Amino acid sequence: MRAAVCVLALVCGAYAKLTITGPEAPVLEGDDVTLECLADDDTDMANYTFQKYSRWMRTWVSLDSSQYMRCWYFSVNISRVEERLLMHLSDITEWQNGPYRCVNTANQTGEEDASEPLSINVIYMQSVYLQRLHSWYSSVSDILWAERGSTVEVKCSASASETPLYEWSQEFSDWILPSDTLVLKNVNEDSEGKYVCQARHPNLRSLVKTRSFQLRVMNRSPEEVRADVVSGLSFGDILLFIAIPAVMLIVLVFTLLSILIRYRKKQMKKPQISLVDGEQRAPIYKGSLQSVCSTSSDTQPLVM
Repeated sequence: MRAAVCVLALVCGAYAKLTITGPEAPVLEGDDVTLECLADDDTDMANYTFQKYSRWMRTWVSLDSSQYMRCWYFSVNISRVEERLLMHLSDITEWQNGPYRCVNTANQTGEEDASEPLSINVIYMQSVYLQRLHSWYSSVSDILWAERGSTVEVKCSASASETPLYEWSQEFSDWILPSDTLVLKNVNEDSEGKYVCQARHPNLRSLVKTRSFQLRVMNRSPEEVRADVVSGLSFGDILLFIAIPAVMLIVLVFTLLSILIRYRKKQMKKPQISLVDGEQRAPIYKGSLQSVCSTSSDTQPLVM
């Protein structure tokens, strides 16, 4: 579905100079949106541009290609065609949600040179995430193992513009659980099967995301259970729990070895005094052939 370009004239008072046009209704993530800046007393749009309000910076950011903040909104394309100032948002995302306005860059007198903001509401929903509750290993892969007689609790969640509606179902079964949390008590072989979580956007019922897992009940030797659990791990789980810790351990070991080698090299560069040679040195007394001529009286040896 492509968002239609509807005209919405937002006038700042009775003597407003600028207006901005765009979609009146919320748009779906992935649609193309076009905004236009209009000036009622000027046909040359060279001195006008679009701005977006940044909640993080708490200020308006110019979206013209000459501005350094332009890279933050890389899918924005501002064009001036036949004395028309247009802004195209291709494949719009949730990050482009928010208010926009049109401003006159040639006259810096204040808010009177800017149009009233036009807010774009983007309808979106990200992928579904499954989390096993009350377990040391919360991530849920394609296969979930559970002990016979235990309780399995899996929470379903998805990031969306509005809180989604959740429901659980089991493959080849007619039961539906309208909740974001699946609770299975006293599981056994009859509980095994494929469980599906469905997240539906409340304002756009056709926007649906799903995620499923296969429940297996353990009733076998520990060696077989470990082998099945490892085979059921996804690539992301292996990377998170095995590969990354192994790499960090290797880096730590090499770092310690490097520090130890540098320390040893510094110690080897220091002058070494032989204790044996030091013990064999004879003291030099005054009047001996090895003594140095001196006018002072000294009964102590010069060198020990």
